Parts: sequence; C-alpha cells; structure tokens
Amino acid sequence: MKKQNPSLTIAEMDRLQKRIEDLERIEAELMRRLRINDDYISKVLDALPINIFLEDPDGKTIFANEQACKANGKTKEELIGKTVYDFFPESIASDVRNGDLSVWENRRLTTREIKTGFQGKENYMFAGKTIIQLEESKEDFLLGFALDITDRIKAEQLLRESEEKFRSLVDQAADSFFLISPSGHIIDVNMTASELLGYKKNELLKLTAEDLFIHLKDKITKRWKGNKSYRFEDFILTKEKEEVPADINVRQVKIGGKPYFLALCRDIRDKKQAEELMEHMAYHDALTGLPNRWYTQTWLEGRLGNSISGKKPFGILLIDLDRFKVINDSLGHHAGDLLLQRVSVQLQEAIGKEKGNILARFGGDEFMILLPDAKSAKDAFVVCERIMEIMTEPYYIYDQKFNITASIGICLFPEDGQDVNTLIKNADMAMYRSKEQGRNCYSLFNPSMKEDAIERMDKEILLRKALDENEFVLHYQPKMDILTGKIQGMEALIRWKNAQGKILYPDSFIDIAEETGLIVPIGDWVIREACQECKRWQDAGLTDLSVSVNLSLQQFHKQNLEQLISSVLEETGLSASSLELELTESTVMKHPEQAAIVLNNLKSLGVSISIDDFGTGFSSLSYLKHFPIDTLKIDKSFIMNLEWDEANTAIASAVISLAQSLNLRVVAEGVETKEQLDFLRSKNCNLAQGYFISKPLESIKALSFVQDNIISV
Repeated sequence: MKKQNPSLTIAEMDRLQKRIEDLERIEAELMRRLRINDDYISKVLDALPINIFLEDPDGKTIFANEQACKANGKTKEELIGKTVYDFFPESIASDVRNGDLSVWENRRLTTREIKTGFQGKENYMFAGKTIIQLEESKEDFLLGFALDITDRIKAEQLLRESEEKFRSLVDQAADSFFLISPSGHIIDVNMTASELLGYKKNELLKLTAEDLFIHLKDKITKRWKGNKSYRFEDFILTKEKEEVPADINVRQVKIGGKPYFLALCRDIRDKKQAEELMEHMAYHDALTGLPNRWYTQTWLEGRLGNSISGKKPFGILLIDLDRFKVINDSLGHHAGDLLLQRVSVQLQEAIGKEKGNILARFGGDEFMILLPDAKSAKDAFVVCERIMEIMTEPYYIYDQKFNITASIGICLFPEDGQDVNTLIKNADMAMYRSKEQGRNCYSLFNPSMKEDAIERMDKEILLRKALDENEFVLHYQPKMDILTGKIQGMEALIRWKNAQGKILYPDSFIDIAEETGLIVPIGDWVIREACQECKRWQDAGLTDLSVSVNLSLQQFHKQNLEQLISSVLEETGLSASSLELELTESTVMKHPEQAAIVLNNLKSLGVSISIDDFGTGFSSLSYLKHFPIDTLKIDKSFIMNLEWDEANTAIASAVISLAQSLNLRVVAEGVETKEQLDFLRSKNCNLAQGYFISKPLESIKALSFVQDNIISV
C-alpha cells in the first residue's frame, strides 16, 4: 500500500499561518479588554472613599485600593503579599488574624465601628469583613472594607455634649435664669435664682421684674427694639432687701410662638470686690501699701481739672532717702525693703494724715506728699520740719542700727507750675538742690533751678566731648611707707582740664558720668593711662614704684574687665604686680558671691586688690576672708581729727588691728598732720597718703617728687 506524504502544501501552510495570526489578534484584543476592565475596576475602587482590600486564606494581602494604602501609610507594593504580622506587634496581629479566621469559619458579613490612630490623628471607622468566591476558579478570598466616619462620630459627640451641657446648664447653672412675660411677670426661674434671692420658686412666680430688678423692667418694656439683646449691670433685690450686683444679659425668645424675655443674671459680688482690689493694687504700692505714682498723677490731674478745687493752692513734697543705696547694696534688697516699710510708717506719722495730707511712694526710695490745703511755703515748711525731726530716730535692721536722712523738694501750685508734669519736675529739681546742699534738708523750688538743670545737661554734653578730645588728665598722690619714708606707689586721680584750661575735680562731674554710663569708658582710659605712666617711671629708674587705680561699680561689673586689664598690661608692658585696683566696700558687697569670682579672676592676673574707704559701708566682715584682698584703706573721715576724736582713734586702731590679723597691708588716706602720722606709726600702719606727705601731682612733678624727696620719719 502506498504511503501518503504528510507534508503540507504551501497553501495549507498559508492558511494555518493566517489562522494563527487571527488567534493572536483575538487574544491580544481579549487581553487589552481584560486590562481595560481591570483598570476600570481598579480606578473605580481607588476612587471610592472606602478602604478596600482582599486577603487569601493565608492572610496575605492580594489587593488594596488607593484609599487603603493611604490609610496605612503604605504603597501597594509594600502591602501586597504581606500579612498583619508584618505590620503589627504579634499580640495585636494575632487578635486581628483570629478575627479573620472567625469570618472564614462563619462566612458571614461582620461589621463594627472602631477607633484608630494614624500619625497621631484619631479617627473612627465603620469596618466590615466577609468571604467572597470567584465563580470561575471557585477560589475564596476575604474582602475587607472600612469607611471613615470620623466626622459623623464627632458630630454626634458634639451633639451629645451640647445636649448634656444644656441639661447641666439648666439643672446646675451657677447663674440665675428668669423667664419673663412681656408684661413683666416672672414665668419661670431656675434653682440658682431661688437660692440667690432667698425665695421659694412659687414665691418668685408671684412677683414681677419690677419687684426684683432696678432697671430690668425699663429695659424690656420701654427700650426693646426687635430681637436685640441687652447686656448691662443691675441690682437684684433679695427677700431681705439686700441689693446684689448682677451682670444681666436679656434677650427675646419665642416659646410656642409666644414672645418672652430670658434674663441670664450672674452674681458679680466677687467680681466687684476683685475690681476694687485690682484698682487698689493699680494705685497703691505693694511693699508699703501707700498710694503710688499713678495715684498721685490721677489725684493731681483731678485736682487741676476741677473747676472749683483746681483754683485753690496746694503743695507737693518730693522726698528722697539719702544714701539708701549704700544700705540696700550692703545688706541686700530685703533689708532695704524693711527700711522702706518702716520709713513709710514714720512719714505717715509726720505728715498729719488727719489733715488730708497724702503720702505716696513715688518709686524706689522716693516718696511724695500731697498737701491739699497748703496755702503757702510756710505750711509746707511745717511738714518738712516734722519729717526732719522724726527722721532723726534710728532704725534697727538685722540688729544693726541705722540713721537715715531725707532730702526734700517743695513745689507749690499755682506759682511753681500749672500742670502735672511741670509741678513734679520742679519738685524734683528742688529735691536735687537739697542733695547738692549736703542732704538732710529741704528746698523750695525757684526758677533758677531750671538753669542749673540745663547746666547739668550741658555738662553731660561737654563730658562726652572731653572724652572724645582727650581733655582728661591724671594727677598722682604719693603713698609713703610710714616706717622708711620711701614712696612705694602712686594713686591715679582723674582731673578734667576743659577747653578754657580750668581744672575740674571729680566731684563736679563723676555723678554725671555715672548717671550717663560714661564712667565706664572714662575708667578704661584711666587704667590705660595710669599703666603707661607707671611704665615710664619704671623705665626712668623707679623700678619698685606701683600705681593704684580706682574702679567704679559699673566698671567692676563689666563682663570683660579681666580681659581689659590683661590687654592693657600687655600693651603697656607694665608688670601685673605694679598695678593695684581699688574698690569701695559697697562695690564688692553689692553681689558678694559674684564679686568673689571677679576678684579671684583679677588676682590670677597678678594684680593687687585694695578695699578703699574701708569702714564707711555696712559690709559683713566675714566676707573679708573670702575675698583675695591685699590692702585695706582707712577712709580719711576716720583719720580727720584723729588727735582728739576718741571715736576716730578707736576705729582707726580697730581697722589696723583687723588688717594685721588677716595679714593685710593698711593704707591711711587723708593724713594732714605730723600727729596723725605719729599715731599711725605707733599702730604699725604700713602706708599713708595725704596733704602732709604730698598733694596730688602732675606726672612730671610726681616723678621729681619721688626722685628728690625722702620724707622724714
């Protein structure tokens, strides 16, 4: 039998190729439509504001829409193929998985409302899970969904809270509610109203607004316009006819279509008391309880603005406590406060409060006295004399005895001023005149004081110019070794040689320099100039000569003081051991702990430290052993009249003895007689300076003095 040829003809091959291509096109179209369908479904699911996901029986995620990804902060790639164990702690994941297994077992839709937190934000979700089966493959999957119902839950919470608040407001409100008819009859009240007024509820319902309120009846019957609410203060009468101040807010409401007035009344007795207290605090000084600056300002404005009293004369006294700052800085602010309180009591006794005179604390250590009935300067002088007399009595603070005086300025209306600012300014000028006259006195304002104030301002301008144009010079006062008669050092003392060639001494400009802050740059100049001069003396052969420089309070508390001293010594080439820094007791005792740090830093540079004017302050001697001090200078007030003043003799002896016990050198300043020098030598005082030895000298004369003279001892 003959075999057939299995090979296909060319025509058959072409038909087969065409059939294959048709099938491929059909498959491609089907795949395209399938992708479109999948994309359509995916886009629909992603657009829904619901979290939707599918899990296989093993709990692996096989699908998650865009909302589900956002809710979990993951991408689809990060979610697909993962289980809850990949995202949660095992305990939480196990609870979720057990819930899913329950759904798989029951194959029913389960839903619940849950609270979730993501990225610190609290949300509420309506979540559900069920099992679905694909018809074609008969595969089962867990379908999960979650809808964000946060807005609804919070709205429900707000509604519930609002209802609860309303119920609480009605049942337990601290304010009183009155429902009033257009005719003024009380229709309803809450329990607070009954308790406030002392009535039973049925008693209140028999009354009208006119029976209970002073102004409310008028508000609701005569002035009501439309639906406008009124808020005002009124008094409510209790059953005992006590007037209770109340803040009232009344508005029109409709109940069952009928108009009524609802009055919400708040008891403001506490508020009124608080306002009175606040007003008292605003116009009174917290420390002394006296009226304050604002009180005096208001009083003066009221007096001057009154058409009747504004034409009557009155007086103002401005009082400043002399040297209060020394006590405050030495013993601390608490001691200063105690002193101010006690002084205020004394001043109250002195001014004759029963006559209508008013004592006020004007600020700091300043007091003001208003004399409403002072018709002339004589009336003011009488009060000043009483103050002077009572201030002679000593004060005891921390078992220490103090005598404090006052400088008083007097200003009278209308001759010394027609407005508040002018009167106060002129009283201030008069007070400063008292200080210029030696303190512990009173001065009546006169127009010439204005010229002095202008002169003081001009002096400040000139002082700044003097610093810029190098008008300051230094004079040097020798310090002598009492035993050998040899000059050991010089104290640098500043002078101002003005444009006219006149020499001005420190007491004429230092106060202004301190007030304006110029004392710091002036002090820096003194340090640098004195070091340069001392170096020139040493180069001239006086190798053992040292120089002393006074530091002001403001200089001492400069943050870069140590750096300044170090740089000046380096610039001038002067050895640190040749420089002595002098500070007053009050300077180092203002903040003793801080002062100790600064002094130790300065001491580490190698300079010497001297306490100037020792004995004039109120420092605790216990601090001396904590400070790195080399020298004590006895103030000249204790050297003066040393020959016959037993008190000065005792003080000078005590200071010398104290210094010796602490291994400190002693310098006596203000030595003017041989008898004073002999006394100091007998007590083994180390050094002396004063006019008996030499007055302050210009630099060249100071050099000659040291080279040519040895004082006879």
